[in-house]
Amino acid sequence: MHSSTIFQFCFLLQLVAIALCATQQCHPEDQKALLQIKKDLNNPTALSSWKTTADCCRHWKGVSCDRGKTHRVNFLNLDHIDMKPGHPLSIPSSIATLPYLNTIQLGPANFTGPIPRSLLNLTNLKDLSITSTLLSGTIPEFLSQITTLTDLSLSFNNLSGEIPASLSRLSHLQSLDLQSNSLSGPIPDIFDSFPNFSFLWLSSNQLSGKIPKSMGNINVTYLYLDNNKLEGDASMLFGSKKDTWTINLARNKLAFDLGKVEFSNNLQILDLSHNQIYGNIPQQLTTVRDLTSMDLSYNNLCGKIPGGGALSNIVASAYAHNKCLCGSPLPSCTRRRSS
Repeated sequence: MHSSTIFQFCFLLQLVAIALCATQQCHPEDQKALLQIKKDLNNPTALSSWKTTADCCRHWKGVSCDRGKTHRVNFLNLDHIDMKPGHPLSIPSSIATLPYLNTIQLGPANFTGPIPRSLLNLTNLKDLSITSTLLSGTIPEFLSQITTLTDLSLSFNNLSGEIPASLSRLSHLQSLDLQSNSLSGPIPDIFDSFPNFSFLWLSSNQLSGKIPKSMGNINVTYLYLDNNKLEGDASMLFGSKKDTWTINLARNKLAFDLGKVEFSNNLQILDLSHNQIYGNIPQQLTTVRDLTSMDLSYNNLCGKIPGGGALSNIVASAYAHNKCLCGSPLPSCTRRRSS
């Protein structure tokens, strides 16, 4: 009876040990790499949960693991890292010692310097987001070698120079967000390389020249090119067979005949303001039933504003400062005086 009790007790201890092991999913190599990242960031209080007594897969802030076969760290989010004022840090190259990472999200944070080349070691990386930092320099050519990337966001930084044409090698790319930098020069003609492309944000840069023809061949859901210095034709971006929800081309120097444009039936937001667009407003816009916001102001549009349908709730300011538009909701026909 006594030996039976001891056996049962030992069996229970084994079950407890197995359960404890099962809950500790953090791979020792990943834990070591994460602790090095924390050290490289001068042990910020934002990472106070990164302790060896806790499972990094379950209890470390900004860390997730593959719960399937590998149990390796595959997600890392380092935002709002509390660096000392006036003492920004470079993005730690030790991030590249987490070989199973498929998602990296860095920022908002006071990271400075260039994008580290060590990211080339991450052969499983799909989503790279470095946003709202002090990152400077050009977009590095080596990013085109991370051919597993599907989503690339480098928005709200201090990046300059041109958008590298070498990004065409990222054939799996689905979204590109480079808004709010100081990028200049033409947009490269690379969009035929992205068969599954859906999201493009290039707003608030200093991009110039004409919109590349290949951009007209992609079926994007969101397209933001506003606040640049783009000129010429943009009609290729539209089409009744496209699935576009949002198009924002405001504050450029674009000039094309709006009357010849066909719009996506899924269009919800359209902003073409502050350009040199001419022609009349197509009657088809009244049938775009999901259209909730539109701004065509500060252009060279003429003719009668189509009434009814989707345009019924568009305010008068959306048509202001054009060449010669007439009809509701404008109180009278308006002609902009030539300067």
